[in-house]
Amino acid sequence: MKANIRLLLTAVGAVASSHATATGADNAPDIVEDRAAILAVLDKAFAAVASQDPDDWRPLLLDEARSLSFRINPDRPQDAPVMRERSFGDFISGMKPGEGGYFERWLGEPDVLIRGSIAAVWGKYDFWIDGAFSHCGVDSVNLAKVDGEWKIAHFMWTVETDGCASAGDAFPGGDDGR
Repeated sequence: MKANIRLLLTAVGAVASSHATATGADNAPDIVEDRAAILAVLDKAFAAVASQDPDDWRPLLLDEARSLSFRINPDRPQDAPVMRERSFGDFISGMKPGEGGYFERWLGEPDVLIRGSIAAVWGKYDFWIDGAFSHCGVDSVNLAKVDGEWKIAHFMWTVETDGCASAGDAFPGGDDGR
């Protein structure tokens, strides 16, 4: 019995150690807190997508933040998506609060990697407009911890319409998508 408990404790310790090593941190409680803070920033980013209010985006971003999207275009080969890169300042400048009826959500738990003051988040998402499914893809977000707060430095995403698990589903966000 003692050998089984020792083996179990060794296995649990190995798993916890490999997680801390994979994330590059020496202190597992800090990792848990940072992960929660990072995902809270991205929850606020999804809320800012919905609100279309630049003022909801600004506190989440580094001044130099950039966005980069890759949209699959049926007129181009699959390996040649349309790429659009711009500063987040340009990205949010055309937003009008309350317009758009946008809704974005994670599909499952995103992967979060943390090393000191930098982090990367990678996860599948789906996107709805005015209560209708629009597309899915992958969000890849780089963040930096500045003055104790996590900020978005770079936000990349794909825009895909084929193979989306949520296509045809009922709107998950409540009323009419606004």
